[in-house]
Amino acid sequence: MSKLPFSAGLFWKTSAVVVILVVLAWWLVVRLTGYQITPADYGGTTISTILLSYLVHLWLLPSDHLYGDEDDPEEK
Repeated sequence: MSKLPFSAGLFWKTSAVVVILVVLAWWLVVRLTGYQITPADYGGTTISTILLSYLVHLWLLPSDHLYGDEDDPEEK
């Protein structure tokens, strides 16, 4: 079974951007609609932010990192 692709540097940069966007989205929702944040929103937002960060990170990964570089001399 192969490992899930992961690039720590890219993930943390992606996470920082996603967290900023999520906080901005929550601020807009609360400001414009008057919604009251509940305790469940904190947990759900945290989990969703981490999952969204990983999915965006996978989308931004170069294909050679996802599928392995076929010209890599270490694998031969």
